Amino acid sequence: MTDSAHPEYVLGHAGNELDRLIKQAAFFGDLTEHTLKLAGLAPGMRVLDVGCGAGDVSFLAASLVGSGGSVVGVDQSPDAIALAQSRAADARLGHVTFHAGDITKLPYAGEFDAVIGRLVLIYLGDAAAGVRAFARYLKPGGLVYFQEFCYPGVSAVPPVPLYDECIRMISEAFERANIPLYSGMNLARIYRDAGLPAPKMLAMSRIETGPDSPAYAYMAQTIRSLLPLIEKTGVATKTQVDIDTLAARLKEESVSREAVLHLAELIAAWTRTN
Repeated sequence: MTDSAHPEYVLGHAGNELDRLIKQAAFFGDLTEHTLKLAGLAPGMRVLDVGCGAGDVSFLAASLVGSGGSVVGVDQSPDAIALAQSRAADARLGHVTFHAGDITKLPYAGEFDAVIGRLVLIYLGDAAAGVRAFARYLKPGGLVYFQEFCYPGVSAVPPVPLYDECIRMISEAFERANIPLYSGMNLARIYRDAGLPAPKMLAMSRIETGPDSPAYAYMAQTIRSLLPLIEKTGVATKTQVDIDTLAARLKEESVSREAVLHLAELIAAWTRTN
């Protein structure tokens, strides 16, 4: 199902998935922005966003480095890059450019002040080798920043069985595909194995409640994109998932219990090259 050197992006790059990535970016954007600032992303820097997808982390970085800086986003999907380029043109962001390519084999050497990525390392197969390659794109003392999910702890208070079932389906689908979705707590080891200094790290999560929360749609959109893998790996059938009603059922169950949902934490880790 996956290549050991470069695992398949199991959610695909169809229009629905690219739309989900944009909505996911809005959902988690403030968590990434806060930690990018803590990491030291600043005006005037030249930044490389690896695995940029539809471009949202690149756009966030562009807002932090300003017009005096620049951002280059790279992704293996031409469809994702085409969408990112179109969005950059619509927003008239002349200091952001996008290219399709293998993010571990780019023709850069010592050109960037920072290399960043969100939910990218899990698809590299050998994450340490990937980070080692990324570090070569940096100037001496360049910033390395990545953000990955942590294994879920508390899910909902009081418990929401359907929410727990959603987490189970997502977790088992990735596990059966041999893709380490919850790599956040491994970032320090990955950096160390890549020859980098120990990183600073911070975990943050969205905490959601009430009828107007976007969490219900976010969970349903994620499972919709994962549904082919969920079926292929035997986690659940399409009938069992009932994707078209999932968001509404999750909302109803959560609101009726006055539950507070704890979304999976994102762990950011950042360090600088020697």
